[in-house]
Amino acid sequence: MAPSPTGDLHVGSARTALFNFLIARRSGGSFVLRIEDTDAERSDMEKEAGIYDGLRWLGLQWDEGPDVGGPYGPYRQSERHEIHHEAVAALMADGHAYRDYTTAEERAAEREGQRERGEPQRYSGLGRRLTNAQIDERKAAGVVPAVRYRSEPDAVTFDDLVLGSITVGPDDIDDFVIARGDGSALYNMAVVVDDHHMQISHVIRGKDHVSNTFRQVLLYEALDWAPPRFGHLPLVVNERRQKFSKRDGAQWLGDYRAQGYLPEVLCNFLIFLGWAPVDEREIFSLDELVQEFSLQRVNRADAVFDTQRLDHFNGVWIRGLDIDDLAARALPYAAADGLTIGPADHDYFAAALALEQERLSHLNKTAELMDFFFDQDLNPDMRQAKFTKHDPSETAQALVRVSELIAQAESYDDATLEQQMRELAGQLGWKAGDLFMPVRVAVTGRRATPPLFATMEVLGRDRCQVRIQRAVKNLAALTGGSI
Repeated sequence: MAPSPTGDLHVGSARTALFNFLIARRSGGSFVLRIEDTDAERSDMEKEAGIYDGLRWLGLQWDEGPDVGGPYGPYRQSERHEIHHEAVAALMADGHAYRDYTTAEERAAEREGQRERGEPQRYSGLGRRLTNAQIDERKAAGVVPAVRYRSEPDAVTFDDLVLGSITVGPDDIDDFVIARGDGSALYNMAVVVDDHHMQISHVIRGKDHVSNTFRQVLLYEALDWAPPRFGHLPLVVNERRQKFSKRDGAQWLGDYRAQGYLPEVLCNFLIFLGWAPVDEREIFSLDELVQEFSLQRVNRADAVFDTQRLDHFNGVWIRGLDIDDLAARALPYAAADGLTIGPADHDYFAAALALEQERLSHLNKTAELMDFFFDQDLNPDMRQAKFTKHDPSETAQALVRVSELIAQAESYDDATLEQQMRELAGQLGWKAGDLFMPVRVAVTGRRATPPLFATMEVLGRDRCQVRIQRAVKNLAALTGGSI
């Protein structure tokens, strides 16, 4: 994996890592993390750390890698230059590669001529045809040559674990560059050398790498090495079946984490971007996926990134969590959004969260749903009660009776509160719902909340008393100061 410019893990890379992880675990193999950091401008330890953080958050622990070691290190490509150089030199010695002394201007002019003639724009092998005198002249002028693989006019075929047998014609692969002028290997050369020396058995990646794989197959053959098995996953597209882009929303794993998605949800969702189970099941843990996954059930068609399905999965997983587990996960989000929750409040937080669990869609919505539980200064706007059947004065008098009921109740629990409140509504000659709404607004400041009496039980007698007394004062203000 190449470090990303953002220092975060792209969701497409996360999906690829997940598929590789599952194959390794299901087959009893090793999941290998190699950092392909040959692009010095975009590679540093901070950006590399983003890969580690994202994979660990998903639960995809690797068996070999830069930070854990292993028998085939080093696991950073930037530390493997000598191994790459040896392979490049071997290809040149056998005539499979050559130094290309053509200039950037010559290659650009060649492409422009091809474009004007309506021909495919590809390198013609001009560097092969330079005479020794021309090469000497260019050396004297300071031209730094790249190293190119010498393609032959033959078809190239490989058997893909997902796509089946694939072939390109003899004119589809030109003399491609395998090393820069400074001698450093380019991607196709470096990964072939590293996969061989690390004894990689399977390489699973996106379908956009198929063209690279043909070139890599040629390099394996030229070096007389057996290639690994390749599998190319379908591309991820948006709901319009176009290439997934920034305007389609988040693309980085950290964005989804910040939005309150569970890591289990991302794994559960990403696996369906190209794979289908044998039955209609949708919800899978990582351990279950290890047992169920196979490349034989990976689709060839592009995979649609359906955000609504992702949200559905998140809701299902949140509702299925043990409340203590959910509270531990939700607490950092709630605190980050301003809820003051001390160590002594953790049990209270969990009890309140249990009431909101059915309505919580994303962990970053925790504070939005639960802030009224922690608002010590909540001062309810009683106009929300609407007063369709009973005016503010009557409502205030009813709330005074509710306050007296709360003070005198021997048992302050959900069932007792509901029973006594229904009895009070009958004594007042009110419908139960007409009493419950102003009580709800008084103790929560909202019209829509979890079940009223369970909420009152969690809030506690003292909080409810204080809030109802404030509500009575607010109603008095609506009536000119008298009740």
